[in-house]
Amino acid sequence: MKKNENLEKGFTLVELLVSMIILITVGTIMVSILVSSLRTGNKSQAINEVRQNGNYAITQMSKTISYAKIFNGLSTDGTNFVTTCDGSISYKYIQITSFDNSVTSFSCGDSAILSNGSPLTNSDVSLKANSCSFICTKTASGPPIIDIKFTLQEGVNSLIENQSFIPFETSVTLRNY
Repeated sequence: MKKNENLEKGFTLVELLVSMIILITVGTIMVSILVSSLRTGNKSQAINEVRQNGNYAITQMSKTISYAKIFNGLSTDGTNFVTTCDGSISYKYIQITSFDNSVTSFSCGDSAILSNGSPLTNSDVSLKANSCSFICTKTASGPPIIDIKFTLQEGVNSLIENQSFIPFETSVTLRNY
């Protein structure tokens, strides 16, 4: 009778296999939820970083251009600035003079938006500016209106959850023209 008592105390092989399958299934579900939430967090962080940098750049350009003392003009090559505004040409450079007589140039550089040669975006982040342009239009009696357009992209060569691409656009009227 003692032999039967010892046999009934342990788990069967089927019971062990079923419990292992349940534990593996629950573990897999938990890991997939964790990975998904981390990816979503990375995507949100990338979008937020691009949005902050783009908003800063477009605000700085808008304020400086809007309150300029003199509109020096637009250029495609950074040297020959023109002040005529027909609205059909996209320029890469704009130059203005502030009330303190300092000259400020904004430019669409190689993958960056620059103010007097310095980037307007955070250099610690892998941001790339695309499709950057300045377009000038003017009505018969009104001041010039400068359209600023660019897109910022982060994480060009990284995983999809670390990438973000946001277009920015605004129109600025020169107040002191």
